[in-house]
Amino acid sequence: MRLPAQPPRDYPIMIGVDHLEALESCISLDQELVIITDHRVKKLYGTSLREKLLEHGFRVMLSSFQAGEKSKNARTKERLELEMFAWYCGRDVMILALGGGVVGDLAGFLAATYLRGIPYIQMPTTLLGMLDSSIGGKTGINNSYGKNLIGAFWHPVAVISDLHFLKTLPKHQLINGLIEAIKIFLTRDKEQFYFLQDNIKQLLMPDLSLLREVVNRAVALKISLVESDERETGMRMILNFGHTIGHAIERLSHYQIMHGYAVALGILVELKISELLGILSQREFQIVLDFFRKLNITPTLISKMNPVDLLEATRQDKKRTQESIRYILLRQIGMIEETGDTIVHAVEDAMVIEALKIIQMGY
Repeated sequence: MRLPAQPPRDYPIMIGVDHLEALESCISLDQELVIITDHRVKKLYGTSLREKLLEHGFRVMLSSFQAGEKSKNARTKERLELEMFAWYCGRDVMILALGGGVVGDLAGFLAATYLRGIPYIQMPTTLLGMLDSSIGGKTGINNSYGKNLIGAFWHPVAVISDLHFLKTLPKHQLINGLIEAIKIFLTRDKEQFYFLQDNIKQLLMPDLSLLREVVNRAVALKISLVESDERETGMRMILNFGHTIGHAIERLSHYQIMHGYAVALGILVELKISELLGILSQREFQIVLDFFRKLNITPTLISKMNPVDLLEATRQDKKRTQESIRYILLRQIGMIEETGDTIVHAVEDAMVIEALKIIQMGY
């Protein structure tokens, strides 16, 4: 079987499946494979996956890099590319992106540009990867100006999410991923937000059956937005809720603060802006705030950051339009503020700084 280099838009997204069985259903024995992963996932799953695939008759190579956001850069991408050239990988090779969001973003961008585009499969091993980076075809790397500023829209030919990978995740990594579900439920699904809130203890155990419900619903909502707005010019921008400030927090922390935690603080800032503008009630802000406190999302994470520096860091965000930074505001839990056809809103710098200071001081 030869898969086209240009991936289809209706690729299968398999959740709660055995990753090896699902993978074998997507490829054939004449498909050459390159597993790309980080050094941690290589030890946990990468080496054993390669051995199993070799036993089944596949031709498989394995390449890895140092785990962490700091590796998501042009240098790492070039090294991986040169390894593939040294292995004489052609356009018929298939990349398997095995790992979290960093692996998925980096391997996906490599697939988009290697020989002008080759197919790849997303195999997320973290909850964040399953809910966020593996869905929607966004790929990219960071540079000194910010996060994901260089990349491409390049869809995988399949997404395989084996929830058993989550059994090895520590609690803080589960929280890191659940923030992406909370984000989309806050903007699109009030009932699911409260379901997640009410079942948070079981989800963090983790209860895989409950996690599957949450992942299925969050992914379904994301797919509906991606399908209607692939290039992020309209409704898909809802998925940026909390990310403008969140990416700035990540950058100023030198990526010591994990993505989900940074986005959660960004969500609180945008909720506080919504409250200050009289759009969101104080009661609903408090509901989200109390929930985040239970997840140990605390202002101490950013208490030493200068609000002016954070604001300045948002100006390098890829969502900037000329000199304008725009935000998603919430009318109520499950519903964003929409003005006509506008779902993103310009907010005065003074208002953003005020909201940042309130969050930094302990909400």
